[in-house]
Amino acid sequence: MTTLLQDIRYASRQLWNHPGFALTAILSLALGIGATVSVFSVIYGVLLHPFPYADVDRLANLSIRDQKGNISDAEFTGQQLRELRKIHAFENVASWRLKSLEVTGSEIPENVRAFFGIGETAPMLGTPPLLGRNLGPSDSPDGQEPQPVVVLHYRFWQRHFNGDPAIIGMTLELDHKRYTIVGVTQPNFTEGWGTDVYLPQEIGNPLGGGAMVKLRPGISLAAADAEMQPLLDRYIHERPLDFPKNAKVDIRLLTWEINRNMGPTLYLLFGAVAMLLAIGCSNVCILLLARGTARQHEFAVRAAVGAGSIRIVRQLLTESLMLALTGATLGVLLASHLLVFIAAWLPPRLFPPDVAIHINLPVLLFSVIVALLTTVLFGLVPALQMAKPEIGRVMQSSTKRAAGSVRGKRLHATLVAAQIALTLMLLTAAGAAIESFLHLLRIPLGYDPHNVVSVSIPLRENTYRLASSSKLF
Repeated sequence: MTTLLQDIRYASRQLWNHPGFALTAILSLALGIGATVSVFSVIYGVLLHPFPYADVDRLANLSIRDQKGNISDAEFTGQQLRELRKIHAFENVASWRLKSLEVTGSEIPENVRAFFGIGETAPMLGTPPLLGRNLGPSDSPDGQEPQPVVVLHYRFWQRHFNGDPAIIGMTLELDHKRYTIVGVTQPNFTEGWGTDVYLPQEIGNPLGGGAMVKLRPGISLAAADAEMQPLLDRYIHERPLDFPKNAKVDIRLLTWEINRNMGPTLYLLFGAVAMLLAIGCSNVCILLLARGTARQHEFAVRAAVGAGSIRIVRQLLTESLMLALTGATLGVLLASHLLVFIAAWLPPRLFPPDVAIHINLPVLLFSVIVALLTTVLFGLVPALQMAKPEIGRVMQSSTKRAAGSVRGKRLHATLVAAQIALTLMLLTAAGAAIESFLHLLRIPLGYDPHNVVSVSIPLRENTYRLASSSKLF
């Protein structure tokens, strides 16, 4: 233990006395780890796992494709949904409909976004509530009026009820109708982007929304498309105004739209920052090789006064580990701050607003391990080379000249040349990736979006009859 503490103190003194070398190596690792981890964490949260549902890889939107190749959500009647339940490829079928309602019964009405679903919708998603229970089939029995119950989204619960844990059993008035509150969702529940409340709907009611299916295990999207196509052909024949002519079933996974909107941009950005990590590791390699060559005279002196080969190797290994651990620690701190910045920078309407974006531990561990292995490996190269220095030859040479065997010099020159070539190649690739990313951001929209906003003000009859102008402003 005493020897280890001596190695740590000596390594700290060496790094303190050479701040240029230490700061460059540490910042190279920190920037590479921080950027890579933060961007991939966004990709993981937004593109790969944006929905907290059970068996999300089997959940899909029931969409159709017209003759021009346009994809749209299909709308079905209650009777059609009953028939879709009988398709073998579908383990379950659910529906959804979004509508604006008003919280009434108080001085000033509040607009809310309501999500209506049939009884199978919440059980199919398989996400447990934070408080109370989810909506279920008993809340919207077939052929009967839905029960007057409501589930609150976590965001609305915090905003409207200040997170009151005793909310279950209380009532909420929506459009002058009272509903009993039976549950509160998890914070990251994303069904119905931006939804405030969830209400039951009887399957026979006109839907005016979309449908979602859960595929049976082992059933592919193509097989499900083929099994449903005869039904869609019949629906088009029976109700030609409700569906595009000659439409084809094109069931898409829930993540398809998000990947189409943001996938290319985020993947390009990740490619650029992954190259930044590789460049950082390459820079550290070059610095360690050059630093090892410059210290030949130091290690020759230490060997001359009795330092063993193992002690010299251990000393350089300690310094390399201190560099790697410091860089990795700063990289983790940087990743946590960059993650907040990137999440705030992303366009808000292209992915669920309640998606959970946090540091991805597997990528964090991978990046840290790569940084550690790179630093230790290339810290050991000069350590092994200097473990048995030619004391007489080194001592006779100038302290500013490199000494050693011809083979050692050739190995050193080869490694340095390879690292410089790799760095230049990665810089070129990173520049190309960043240029492509900026090109995506600069694609013309066909109009000038600056200083332009869209505001929706829903006004329904008798909703604002009790609110006077003095109370509103």
